[in-house]
Amino acid sequence: MSLNDLLEKLGGMLQPGAQEKKHYKKKLKALLKDLKKKEMKLKEELESTVDERKRNRLAKELDIVHTQRKKGIEALGDTKKDAAD
Repeated sequence: MSLNDLLEKLGGMLQPGAQEKKHYKKKLKALLKDLKKKEMKLKEELESTVDERKRNRLAKELDIVHTQRKKGIEALGDTKKDAAD
């Protein structure tokens, strides 16, 4: 076992909640990445669509995805701020 592995295990024993926070942060980053891809796809689809009803539906969906992503970014910022404290 390397020194880094031993130090990580020791840190996990001293701070039991740290592993959970690290896992949460990793999952949140992956989710934000997926939301960004979906947002870009919706923007492209919205630009290429001519039908007004479909454009309205896509615009609403894009707004929802953007809002979710914005809240996720704020949550990620909060976890980083908590880690700094």
